[in-house]
Amino acid sequence: MAFVIRFAKAVRNNWKKSTVFGSALAYGVSYSNEKYEIKQLMRYYCTEASRYGDVKINLNQRPPKVLVLLNPAANRKSSEEDFHDYCEPILHLAGFEVDLVKTDSEGHARRYVEELATLPDALIVGGGDGTLSEAVSGMKRRQDGAQCPIGVLPLGRTNTLAMKLFSAEGSSNSDLEHVRTMANAAYAVIAGKKEKTDIMRIEVLPSAADETPPEKPVYAVGALQWGAFRDILALRDKYWYTASLRDYTAFLFNAFDGKHTWSCKAKIAYTEPCSGCSNCYKDMDDQWTAAKKAEQQPRRWWSVFVPRAKTAAKTDYSKIINEKCSVRHEIEVEPSELVIKTGNVAADEQEGEKGTDSTKLDVVVGEQVDSSFGFIGGSWGRVRGRKYFDCPAKDSISVRTVELLPERLKVEETDPELYYSIDNEAYEVRPVRITVVPKAVEIFTF
Repeated sequence: MAFVIRFAKAVRNNWKKSTVFGSALAYGVSYSNEKYEIKQLMRYYCTEASRYGDVKINLNQRPPKVLVLLNPAANRKSSEEDFHDYCEPILHLAGFEVDLVKTDSEGHARRYVEELATLPDALIVGGGDGTLSEAVSGMKRRQDGAQCPIGVLPLGRTNTLAMKLFSAEGSSNSDLEHVRTMANAAYAVIAGKKEKTDIMRIEVLPSAADETPPEKPVYAVGALQWGAFRDILALRDKYWYTASLRDYTAFLFNAFDGKHTWSCKAKIAYTEPCSGCSNCYKDMDDQWTAAKKAEQQPRRWWSVFVPRAKTAAKTDYSKIINEKCSVRHEIEVEPSELVIKTGNVAADEQEGEKGTDSTKLDVVVGEQVDSSFGFIGGSWGRVRGRKYFDCPAKDSISVRTVELLPERLKVEETDPELYYSIDNEAYEVRPVRITVVPKAVEIFTF
């Protein structure tokens, strides 16, 4: 009892030191407990993965081969360490043959996939939204038309699709939940469940003065974003000294100047959504083309004794007529932000709508900024909730194709630089045509 009294007196007489010591002790206990839970979590996932690796295969079979495209610069250069600690062990224990390619420049992933002689059994993208967009663009640009399933590891700063697929519902931003999301993404590859997802094709509209051949299209899984929010968010690394507050600091220091795109004045020409017809069948799922190719292939002599597999009926979109599909609508807008997004980044309340009709893009026309302080508060809320594409909407339009014709472009060298963000990668502002391509790529999911 005397010891307890002396201890209480010591704490009272040295309350500042006691407070610091107590805080440090509490942090240490919390940190150690989280590290222990992460180890236990990884032990569970590795045990589950080893069950796939323990399955015996024949001598003439080979283990599944996957190619990992890793962006070592993603998430402030922490992606490589996260991959080796939380994703790679799961793939190896499952018996996969893993080839690792580290990207070293912008566009490296796109060029590598486009020029790859033979695609592997699966392509795994380790990075953020930008790396995923490059990999998808490279695959869709291939001359041979070959494709393979894509795994998405959330190793970047923004992982819109991966977080939607693999994060636990209502999960926090703790290290434990981040590791759980990465492990879920790696485990989804070995589990083998795949779903086709929509993407959008973005083509630069040629002008009469262009003498060069047209540029190859860029493909995006998430969204195209244009406006002040995008411009200021791109400056966050400039305020590295504010550590985890850099996103908030960027808006606080830049919301009062006129250097950013506060007016996205443009003409928008669009066509309404269509579930598939003779006008847009080339952009639809290639199920009909694949069925036709299968019918044209000669059957072997022994196939007479083998019953044909029953397959679902294929839709011949070229014979479906939809007069509204090609009707062109035009509007003029002047918001502070414009977002064109796929259903992959739709808000939670739109999930039901996405399930019934995902053959569309959402054009979100934002509102004008009335107050800098209001803009800061709204931007902070979006950053906190990681809802980068959910801008305050003045109007929202569902479309199949959309042509974005900005009024202001960079013509002379002295003109200010203007940029879009396409899956969080910067592209120069130019007139573009954007088309939804439904069910275009296979993604590993739960």
